[in-house]
Amino acid sequence: MSVRSVISIVAAFLCVAASPVGAWERAGYVDYPATAKCLSENMCLLVSCPAVGAPSFEMVIYEHGKATGEPFDIIIDGRTFTFNLPERGAHDLYRWPLADDFADALQKGSRATLAFDPVGLPYSFSLRGSGAAVRRVLSGCGSSSTPVVTAAASRERLSGLSPETDCQVATTTGEVVDLTMKASGQAIEGFQFKDKHGTGYINVDPPGNAKVIQAKLMAIIVPGAKLKIEVHGCGAAASVEVLSAVEVIE
Repeated sequence: MSVRSVISIVAAFLCVAASPVGAWERAGYVDYPATAKCLSENMCLLVSCPAVGAPSFEMVIYEHGKATGEPFDIIIDGRTFTFNLPERGAHDLYRWPLADDFADALQKGSRATLAFDPVGLPYSFSLRGSGAAVRRVLSGCGSSSTPVVTAAASRERLSGLSPETDCQVATTTGEVVDLTMKASGQAIEGFQFKDKHGTGYINVDPPGNAKVIQAKLMAIIVPGAKLKIEVHGCGAAASVEVLSAVEVIE
């Protein structure tokens, strides 16, 4: 692959015509939310959301000579994170699940070094702007490391979410602990919710499971979010709780 071809591919990741080496930029080469930072003319790092609930760390790199399974390190403010090179995937990208501690370090760190080739020189770079860039991608991804609710979502109250009609009704406030996604990864099946009474499981089953409603729910119901919810308690002793309404507590 020629140097000109590599530069064209790297520029395509950023959707810009200027030099690809610099700040975090929107990665337009992939068809899912992603932000990219290019360290050289043949290397870019990405934080992405290929699917809801599957935040990822990705890398595009060419002409490196490493074999599958070989390790390399990313050092953030003295803390070392080791990755093993997987098989190259779609869009010529290497991909790893985004670990919470690595995501947190990326967002809060100041300097990083990528030691890819123990013989060659390491890539040292600033993490300025990484916090905002990473949070923008992960805010709607269902990542436990970024319990961010969008401003539009925070102003909205969703109601009429329960298909049940003959159940007890209760209202409470608390915090989302964890999510359970449907097999498709595109809809919430339920979530663990902690309030003054303890932690319980809330089923999510909006009428018709409309995609537009699920999309709004996924922007609101994220781990760490503070919510006011209305639930329908059904079955014996009202033990099965179904979400009826939800709003974000400012």
